[in-house]
Amino acid sequence: MSPLEPFANQTVINDSSTEEIITDEVSLLKVQNQPKETTAIFTKDKVPSILEIRKSIPSKYFNPSIKKSLQYVLWDLMIVSILFLTYYQLNSIKFIPVIIKNLIFLPLYTFAQGTMFWAIFVLGHDCGHGSFSRYPLLNDIIGTLLHTFILVPYTTWKLSHRHHHKNTGNIDKDEVYHPVRKCESDKMLNGEDSKIIPYFGFGIGWLVYLIEGYGPRAVSHINPFNPLFLKNRLGAIISISSVFFALSFLIYLSNIFGSFTILRYYFLPWVIFGSWLVITTFLHHHGVENDLKLPWFSDDQWNYVVGNLSSVDRDYGILHDVTHSIGTHLIHHLFPAIPHYYLKDATTYFQQIYPQFKRESKEPIFKTFINMFDIWKSQHLINSETKIFIYQKEKNQ
Repeated sequence: MSPLEPFANQTVINDSSTEEIITDEVSLLKVQNQPKETTAIFTKDKVPSILEIRKSIPSKYFNPSIKKSLQYVLWDLMIVSILFLTYYQLNSIKFIPVIIKNLIFLPLYTFAQGTMFWAIFVLGHDCGHGSFSRYPLLNDIIGTLLHTFILVPYTTWKLSHRHHHKNTGNIDKDEVYHPVRKCESDKMLNGEDSKIIPYFGFGIGWLVYLIEGYGPRAVSHINPFNPLFLKNRLGAIISISSVFFALSFLIYLSNIFGSFTILRYYFLPWVIFGSWLVITTFLHHHGVENDLKLPWFSDDQWNYVVGNLSSVDRDYGILHDVTHSIGTHLIHHLFPAIPHYYLKDATTYFQQIYPQFKRESKEPIFKTFINMFDIWKSQHLINSETKIFIYQKEKNQ
């Protein structure tokens, strides 16, 4: 991993919506949407190396416990089973009016079960990063089982997600939600703003992403022959086959119990899970509230540290721990090997040593997502020569 360094004593020269930053190396960087005041934007020449940051965090937080990881898996699967059986029993009570079952019980079950599907995804996400255990084979077995349960091809997603981690904040190499240069916009399936699905379609957007990918560097997660999966072709084929087998089993169950039953018990929660994923992953690296600045860098201005510092910790309230602290995201991006149950403690150490890198928000999640999507939609197409890009609170007309 390459070292990254932040920028000090930089001067911002205004020029309508595009400015130039003069660093202490006297190099000129094209910055689009730079705020009108001088601001602390960290660049690669002044941030500490990843090894220096690593020294600020006790080694114990990098050691996953198989016992603890499996306990979380069993706990989540138990909650999923309890929710299913409770909803099934409530539906079986004949004297409860159908309107109560459909307008109260169904929405409650759908949201609760969809949230637990998201929690299960996060545990599989740990497997993909190797933070579930020290044993790659065990990680891949558990990860494949967990992600197959929620119709996610584990290996192909793991590989594309690792690519995202290796290129976070890089306009020219990141994997999803990155700003798109106008010279590349014709390669996008949704190159024009008018064709973008509002709010990414929430959970439906996740399905589209799995099938078609995002932007000019789109990767289909159901195509095992994509070059990104070259070194793990067998794992990709197994993961994709597992998902199609699970989907076939669900179709078989629908023939026995009825399509509407499978829709209520499984697919509606799955849409909520997909919505959780779209909202959370988008907000990991986007935000303008409370003077939050999460810059994107061209490839020549980017390195690992400065790119991953463009992550924000968000508070998901009573569901923060239920979803395994995935909202505590900045330290996870710097060090994906830290298990989810150590993220908050590791963040405390990091913020004590590097308070200048602290990026967090306690603003309401859904409201923030809606507002940030509207800003993203109006600003994500950027100039071809942009070196550093920052979203502004004011939406472009």
